[in-house]
Amino acid sequence: MPSWNDLNIAWNTLREINVEDIRKEAELPLTIVCTGTAGVCQSIARRLEHGTQRYGQAGPSPIHLVSLATIIPDELRHADLVIIGLDRNVRLSARELTVIEHLATLNLPTVVVVWGTVLPTDAWPLHPRVAHARLLVIPDPDSPDTNRQLAEAILDRLPASLHLSAARRLPGLRSVVAQQLISSVSFTNASYVLATALPQQIPILNIPFAAADTLVLTKNQAMLVYRLALAYGAPPDIRERLFEVLPVIGGAFIWRQLARTLVGLIPVWGVVPRVAIAYAGTYTTGVAAWRWFAEGEIVDRERLQEIGREALALGQAQAAALIAKVRETGRQQFGRWQQLQKSLHQRWKRTKAR
Repeated sequence: MPSWNDLNIAWNTLREINVEDIRKEAELPLTIVCTGTAGVCQSIARRLEHGTQRYGQAGPSPIHLVSLATIIPDELRHADLVIIGLDRNVRLSARELTVIEHLATLNLPTVVVVWGTVLPTDAWPLHPRVAHARLLVIPDPDSPDTNRQLAEAILDRLPASLHLSAARRLPGLRSVVAQQLISSVSFTNASYVLATALPQQIPILNIPFAAADTLVLTKNQAMLVYRLALAYGAPPDIRERLFEVLPVIGGAFIWRQLARTLVGLIPVWGVVPRVAIAYAGTYTTGVAAWRWFAEGEIVDRERLQEIGREALALGQAQAAALIAKVRETGRQQFGRWQQLQKSLHQRWKRTKAR
């Protein structure tokens, strides 16, 4: 557990963050229209609106169930997402097929969910213009993976700026949004450490750059924790969320800082460990906060260390991939520079010959 001084330091770090923008993002208005076969749409809405979690929906459901037979497509122009739920055992009328074709012309973010089939047959009813939609085929709606597949398909088409608002109001999206947030911020922190790795190899610059790293990484972790809290429907007061969650994630913060302090003393070959630890520390902190906001679970020290080891393995893989990409980019840039240098030299020779 962190000491009171640890909590005070963390609070001072968090206090410098402008969380108002995150809060506004979590409260953005959202409209999702679900149309098609009534039974499929009702099941989709039920799966998205309910979940066994500490916090229920934060606000009214953004899902509007609309009959395909009576819908007026032009009235949906301001919808953020359209879900077309179909059952392969229910034949669509000519009017309904025409409406789907009209919806396609609006070019709105769209997910087509087909219930109870393996693959579409030759009688697939959708107009080719709906090719921009994400197609999700659910052979067995009772499968344990159905809710996850549904959430991933919806988030794939819903604008990223609305993911936080959607998770806050639809518990069925929360676990997938949490996983995406944790992976994204972990990758961001790993990329940041790699970008600052070279100056840290200069002994006289090592300490100030390491301190700057710690500040940036901690702020990114803090914003990740706050986003997770809002995604899970927690009240938006950051001070309350801080004192609620710091005893839970304190071990993860301390573990990351201690590891970075030790590895920061390693010379050039320590770049990979630093990148891996930045990823793993952020990932571990995110998972600990995620479990607390989702279920009120306090991850014990042994489990936290286990998560840390798993995260470190992921971090090492990410570090290797990032460094390989940087090297490849460097080779390409060096090749371009050589080509430019050669071109300038040839131009200079031609000018001199005149």
